[in-house]
Amino acid sequence: MKDRDDKINTAWTPPQVDVKKIKTGDMPGDKIQIKDSHFIRANAIFPYLLEDLKSLKGQRLVISVYGGSGVGKSEIGSILGHYCELAGFGAYVLSGDNYPLRIPEENDRERQRVFRRGGREALKDYLGGLQEIDFAQINQILDFLKRGALSIGLKRMGRTTDDISYELVDFSKVSILIIEWTHGNNPLLKGVDFPIFLYSTPEQTMAHRISRGRDKGIDSPFVKTVLDIEQEKLSSQAESSRLIVGKDGEILSYNEFLKLEKNEYESQ
Repeated sequence: MKDRDDKINTAWTPPQVDVKKIKTGDMPGDKIQIKDSHFIRANAIFPYLLEDLKSLKGQRLVISVYGGSGVGKSEIGSILGHYCELAGFGAYVLSGDNYPLRIPEENDRERQRVFRRGGREALKDYLGGLQEIDFAQINQILDFLKRGALSIGLKRMGRTTDDISYELVDFSKVSILIIEWTHGNNPLLKGVDFPIFLYSTPEQTMAHRISRGRDKGIDSPFVKTVLDIEQEKLSSQAESSRLIVGKDGEILSYNEFLKLEKNEYESQ
């Protein structure tokens, strides 16, 4: 992770925004609830991002907004996309949740099957791995983007197999791709230029996840195990982030992140 003072645009000030005009990500049926807390984090991030945007010179930039389930990736990614548009850079917000190998219900069953047969370690290998996520497909999208593709076929994954489809999306005016996804800094994901880690604990994200109401049984002991493993993986990827952003919008160095995580672990 780069130093927090590296390449920050101190002259930028947050614009007045009509939330209704913000284009959200492309996950079918996703409930996006943009709140002041999301703007606080997005406003802390964008001055750092703006310096990279100004140096593009016709190239395309891939940003990932990643973190635990329910941390606000969709909302913050959408705000950042809106800010990019206001700054004159065409942006598209892509939801990585369109790219698992199975629909959500089937994937939940497979997670439980893996856990029953192999325990926590087997589940840890499965989560965010090649048996769960179609990294080949999303990596191909990023490759097409970087090669200058004017249109790209993107997957749409709903809640049933009948809801899976593809849409040819116009990228002729897009120079910024924002991926909002738990796995946005996974080593298996290739082509991300600016990974942004939205840090919060599994406990802090659970309330938001429940409020979205997208899944059943999300407060079960098994889901807590999934979130705990998810957090371990995210923490292991934090050092390679361009930015680590705390829940109140504070920009953290890697050492500050480690201390914060340790203090929160010891307080439990």
